[in-house]
Order: sequence, then structure tokens, then C-alpha cells
Amino acid sequence: MSESRLESPVVPAGASMRPEEEPRPLWLAVLAGARSAFAVALLLVWMVVGGGIQRLVFWPSVRLLPGRRQRLVALYMKMMSGGILGFVRLGGARVERPHRLPTDEPLLVVMNHQSLLDIPTVVLLSSPFVPRFIARARYGRYIPAVSLCIRELGCPLIEPSDRRGSLETLRRAAREQVHGLLIYPEGHRTRDGGIQPFRTAGLELILRERPVPVYAVVTDGFWECRRLVDVVFKLHRIQGRTEVLGPFPPPSREEIPAFLADLRERMVRRLEEMRSARRA
Repeated sequence: MSESRLESPVVPAGASMRPEEEPRPLWLAVLAGARSAFAVALLLVWMVVGGGIQRLVFWPSVRLLPGRRQRLVALYMKMMSGGILGFVRLGGARVERPHRLPTDEPLLVVMNHQSLLDIPTVVLLSSPFVPRFIARARYGRYIPAVSLCIRELGCPLIEPSDRRGSLETLRRAAREQVHGLLIYPEGHRTRDGGIQPFRTAGLELILRERPVPVYAVVTDGFWECRRLVDVVFKLHRIQGRTEVLGPFPPPSREEIPAFLADLRERMVRRLEEMRSARRA
């Protein structure tokens, strides 16, 4: 692992790297906020329409064609994610995805977590299928256009308070996944977009249970809209870019801790490079 290590990042992992902006005239700020709110209103309508399509078209299709479940799930989720990020752009955001995440074989995807838009971003990066992602159990029910997809995709649902049960769920997910498994090792969205220390227990278990190629996905520019309440008037503040690093061959059991430390270093360094390029 020694030849792949990178030197320590110049900026601490949790440091805020907001690009400096000149103050906008008040009327421009009001106009940008109104544009953002209008786009969010359209996005909510899209979610309602998508929920109807899900119940009337997608769900019956999956029941009639169970052998094509993964392709149908990917088709629907890509349609919904494309609409979501399309309305985000309409609200003034800039979003870039220069890379592709190949999901025609089992793999592990490690991503930093900045906002509610992380999942739609990964969905559109992935081809031809959508990787399963680890979600809290509460997201598996009662969320229009979301909960049914989580269940049909086969996403592992965990309850953080039940550590033993969560680890068993991850063990089973590692064995059963066929088109990728996405994990956010920070455990939560960060306030400034910096990459926080990894919680490695789940990652180590997954890599021990089933060694597969590893990809790192580094995203930035979305953190100011990390909560739903932030989205309404701030879409124009998003200058998002998401990049894919890898594939990295799976480490041996003995190398897993060093591999994960090195992977985080790579992600931190790439995040700083992305921010430096945006400031230039």
C-alpha cells in the first residue's frame, strides 16, 4: 500500500472552502431566490407526477416482468433523477458529472455525503444499472416516489441504534449485491462539505465478506443545500461537480485498514483539487 499513499492535505478535512463571491445587489438576490423557489415548486410537482407513474406504470411492470426488475428500477430512477437535477439547474444551479460509474458487475462505491442530491447524482453517474445504497430504515416507508424504489432496488435498510443488526444487514448486502453497493462512510451530511473521519466498521465488514473492486466518488458544491429547507431559496448557490476515482483492486484482509485510510486521503486530496480549480 505504501506506493499509493498520498501526502497530507494542505487544508484540514473539515475546513470550509466556500469560494469568495462578490456581494450581489439586493434585487438580484431576490430574483435568484424567487427563481430557486419556482424551480422547487416545479420539482415537487414532478415528485407527485413521478409517484403516480411509479404506482400506475413502474410497479405493475415490475410485477409483470420480474426478470427485468433491475433494468426497470434503473430506468425509473434515472428518469426521476434526471428530472430532479433538471429542475435544480432551472433554479440556477450548475451541475457537472464528467465521469461514469460502471455497474455491470459487483463493486463497492464509497462517497462523501453533502446533500439530498447525492443519490440522484449517483443514479445518473451509474450505467447501466443503479447500485444499491445503504439507507436508514425510516426511508423505506411513506416517502412518495422514494420508498418503493428503495425496496424494489433491494437497498439494505439499517437502524443505527441497532449496531449488531445493522452489521448483519451489511454482511448480507455484501453477499447479495450484483450491481454495486454505495456507502457513505462519514455517516451523515457535513455542514461545510469537508470530508469527515470515516466510520470504518461497515466498510471493513463489507470488504472482508466479499472482496470487489472499489470506486471512490467525490462530490462538492452541494453542501449549502444539504437540508430540504436550504433548497427552497438557495439552488442558485449550487456549483456542483462529482468525479469518480478508481477502480481500486480489493485489498487483502490484512490491508483493509490501511487501504481505507489511503482511500480517504485520496478523496480529501481530490476534493481540495476540485475546490482549488473552482477558485482559480
